[in-house]
Amino acid sequence: MIQITPNDAVMGATVTGIDLGQPLVPEDFADILLALGRHCVLRFPGQLLDAPALRDFSARFGALQTGLVSSEPGVPEVSILSNVKEGGKLIGIPDAGQDWHTDMTYNRIPGFVNVLVAHRVPVRDGVVLGATEFCDTAAAYEGLPEALRQRLDGAIATHDLNKYWEHMRR
Repeated sequence: MIQITPNDAVMGATVTGIDLGQPLVPEDFADILLALGRHCVLRFPGQLLDAPALRDFSARFGALQTGLVSSEPGVPEVSILSNVKEGGKLIGIPDAGQDWHTDMTYNRIPGFVNVLVAHRVPVRDGVVLGATEFCDTAAAYEGLPEALRQRLDGAIATHDLNKYWEHMRR
């Protein structure tokens, strides 16, 4: 039976009692969507997903993005982010997300969900290393002083992928 346990933080929950490598019944997927809406970030520990299973689970949320530089062979919807070398060659995109960013906000319709699977995560002295962080921008906005929120009301931001790549080439 699916269990959703909120984290002791502004956002996030752990989901257990489900095998994402198997087709989900509609009720379980509805529970996942509801939890995503409530908690913003969900963690599914102990899942052993191969690339096709990751693609199939991810597709439940909507159309998938393809076309990134490095993808799983035969599964273009699954990108590989990795600094691991095999045979002297990087197996994935080594510097994806090196700076704070949001994903897919440059699309006409921004992405709804990112689904990430970690196969190898470095640990030092029992502490997981890495810099992946998540931010609840709605909570950040609510935490702003009222005067600043009023000043920001109606503001518009433009996210342009071409400007991003122009900046990255510098």
